[in-house]
Amino acid sequence: MPRHLLLLLLTLARVTAAYGSEGEAPAKKPEAHGKTEGGHEKKEGGEAPATPPAPSGPKREYNAGKVLPFPSFTADAIGLQQSIEFKPKKGRAAMLIFVASWSETCQVLMPEFKQLARKYASESTDVYFVFAHDTKQDAEGFVKEHKLTQTSIMANVDLLISFKNPELPSIYIADRWTYLADRFINVKKSDLDAVDAAMGKITAL
Repeated sequence: MPRHLLLLLLTLARVTAAYGSEGEAPAKKPEAHGKTEGGHEKKEGGEAPATPPAPSGPKREYNAGKVLPFPSFTADAIGLQQSIEFKPKKGRAAMLIFVASWSETCQVLMPEFKQLARKYASESTDVYFVFAHDTKQDAEGFVKEHKLTQTSIMANVDLLISFKNPELPSIYIADRWTYLADRFINVKKSDLDAVDAAMGKITAL
């Protein structure tokens, strides 16, 4: 077997092992009347095995029915001499807006991004502007020029890997159960109503 094919199969096996428990459980075949799954007769008066309780909160399906946790990250804050440690928490939503100072689309859509950020930034929602593939100096100048009041951070390699190195601009949304609820890649102005609607549903829960 070619080495690259073997490596691909091993990678797929690891991904399946990591996220298999988050997806839908396989449906069981219906049992024959009076018999267990193994084909043995049920004893009279016997009780069926208890059904495991359903997980609390809504399921957020993403990528072939998988339910994925929203990534945690650590990154340097822009304009502050400190690092930001983010970990999704139950009861709090999150919206990450991936931008870059050199991106013309980001520059054009920044007024709309700021409006979204102001609308949903609250005690129950975390909003971050994430500067990707940018220099800290250029990002700081962009933050000042556009007067961004929400926390802005510099994306590092680990953060970009966790979020699949999205095209810019992109928006990732976490629900209040710490799951990835939605994402919008290579955002255009025509996508902003859908982003607003997705955030509206999350924050209304």
